[in-house]
Amino acid sequence: MKLIVAYIYEVTRRLPEKLREDIALELRSTIEDMLPEHFSEDEVKEALSKLGDPARLAASYRDTPMHLIGPKVYDAYLWTMKMIVPWAILITILVHVVETIVLFSGEESILSVVIKSIGIIIANIIHVLIQTFFWVTIVFIFIERIGLAKSNGSITTYGSEWTPEQLKYVHVISKKKVIPRSEIIFGLVWTAIWVILYFNADRLAGVYRSIDGEGLQMVMPALNQSVLMSYLPIVLPFALLEIGLALFKWKERQWTMKLVTINAVSKVVSLIVFIVIASNPALINDAMIPYLANVLEINSSSVQNFIDWAVWTIIATIIVTVAIEIYDSYRKAKA
Repeated sequence: MKLIVAYIYEVTRRLPEKLREDIALELRSTIEDMLPEHFSEDEVKEALSKLGDPARLAASYRDTPMHLIGPKVYDAYLWTMKMIVPWAILITILVHVVETIVLFSGEESILSVVIKSIGIIIANIIHVLIQTFFWVTIVFIFIERIGLAKSNGSITTYGSEWTPEQLKYVHVISKKKVIPRSEIIFGLVWTAIWVILYFNADRLAGVYRSIDGEGLQMVMPALNQSVLMSYLPIVLPFALLEIGLALFKWKERQWTMKLVTINAVSKVVSLIVFIVIASNPALINDAMIPYLANVLEINSSSVQNFIDWAVWTIIATIIVTVAIEIYDSYRKAKA
């Protein structure tokens, strides 16, 4: 029975959402009609072999034909693209973000740097996607036209022709439990960004003013970099933990109670570390408070009170966000 469920899942996951339920019912009925009343696993395998590769069967249900890449390699082609494209986008973004932050001197307007960076990142992503699509497509066209020219079989994501035995390795994932790859990619990008910001806080986070009408430029750092670096032995392991957790999510592809537990522990401990760092009174640059008081023409205690309020508001917001995220992951794992 598990092979039948896995086979139906492998077919329907390749189809539009609106078609999946009807085709699943139709396919289950077809398979049951092919089997005797008391069937064995071998008889199930024989019936599924007659139906053939789930990817090719799914292709027969689609309204639009596949022209450029044929059904022999279409499934492996899609799998390859889904694996390569997110990493290509991630690496493209990270390379530019790291380059921009490291080379940022504070002389150029931060607004112009941000706008310019967004434009460059979009252009680079488009260029990388075009190159990726072109070369991967060329490789698969060559495989189909040359490598499989004399074969009636198709190449699956396992790198071989499809057999019912491959269904034993299929993980049927409920839609409610699925972890979108976009979520994982965003998590990795965010980790990379906050790590870079952590090491360059005194050059990026501060008081910005327009000087001689040339845009916003930093006139004073907001944070004490030496205080931040004193927490490095604690912060760095958690950055590595977040990366490891993201890779674990990529591997699991769905929320499980084990993953929920690891994720919750990571989030809670990271939250505690953040609160400890943010609540350290030495974290704020001493010179910034009198400077802001002078610019805003208010007393220093008012500035200090506002900063304290802002810090604890941010902490409260993050606590609520983390709590919601942990509960949401738990709810998905139990679905």
